[in-house]
Amino acid sequence: MSITRTTTLLVLLALTAPAVAVDLSAPGALVPSRRDVTVVRADGSTFLATLHYPGTSTAVGAPLDASAGPYPIIAFGHGFLSAVTLYQSTGAHLASWGFMTIMPQTQGGLLPSHGAFAADLVSSLNWLAAQGASSGSPWFGGVDASARGVMGHSMGGGCSLLAAQADPGIRCAVPWAAANTNPSSITAALGVEGATRLIVGSQDTIVTPSSTAAMYPNLAGASQLVTITGGYHCGFIDSSIAFCDSGSITREQQLAIVRRESTEFLLLYLKGQGALWDAVWGDPPAGAGVVQQSTQTPDLDGNGRVDGADLGLMLSAFGTNDPSQAVRGDLNDDGQVDGRDLGVLLAGWTG
Repeated sequence: MSITRTTTLLVLLALTAPAVAVDLSAPGALVPSRRDVTVVRADGSTFLATLHYPGTSTAVGAPLDASAGPYPIIAFGHGFLSAVTLYQSTGAHLASWGFMTIMPQTQGGLLPSHGAFAADLVSSLNWLAAQGASSGSPWFGGVDASARGVMGHSMGGGCSLLAAQADPGIRCAVPWAAANTNPSSITAALGVEGATRLIVGSQDTIVTPSSTAAMYPNLAGASQLVTITGGYHCGFIDSSIAFCDSGSITREQQLAIVRRESTEFLLLYLKGQGALWDAVWGDPPAGAGVVQQSTQTPDLDGNGRVDGADLGLMLSAFGTNDPSQAVRGDLNDDGQVDGRDLGVLLAGWTG
């Protein structure tokens, strides 16, 4: 058997393995730590950021636990006038599941530059990737530079799409209550080809769900719009700040949903845990607290290519007819996988 066929078979087996019920809203197996770091931009200027990572202990500044690495890297953008400390529980949660999440402490004033903030998200990823390749760095050998993602809340959510448009190496984005930015994140979505899961709260009065929803049809890659029933704008942060809104669910309930929805998507698209495909793309189960819209693309395994692995996944589901479920490979969303879907896949073939 050729190497290409073997690789395709291994990917197919991984992506079709039965899913194991795991509570992704709960902490993972790794120990979260954090420290402030100085990021160096390409022009030599610097800025502070907070890095959350799997550590050898929960102490601030603990050494990296490289035993389960290398780890995917995520740049997270804070909201308008919102300190990165408001997202500390998010950083810790992602670290426990094996992600390194870097949060720039820039553009925190009354007149932020959205373009500059997006550039700092990209710079954070570039810097961390370089650190992972440097033998003198505490992050040496612990960084999976090929597995890049972006996240953010409100202003930072919109800027995460600007970053994803600017950096084609970003494989997935999970913006929360993404605000339209200047330049427009609605327009930028047209150039975002990585997998994207937009998450909004149904009762958000600060960035209304319709604002973020305008980005969804523009996204060029596999995309989803997940609405948390009863969710609100400040339910994405760890504590209330001035001019916060409220919703019909508690902050603890909302954060649990956000952690689950974010973690499963990141595990699928940055760690290749294909057993989560049905959890990500299937209809949410009763009691999940969310409503989901989804658009698949021919890149079924989310690796940025349309190749033999994707063809294998489609063929494994070929002939399926289930309009009540999101079926892997149903690219025209008619509830069945047939020759029309195969035609769409072949038209997008990259090899």
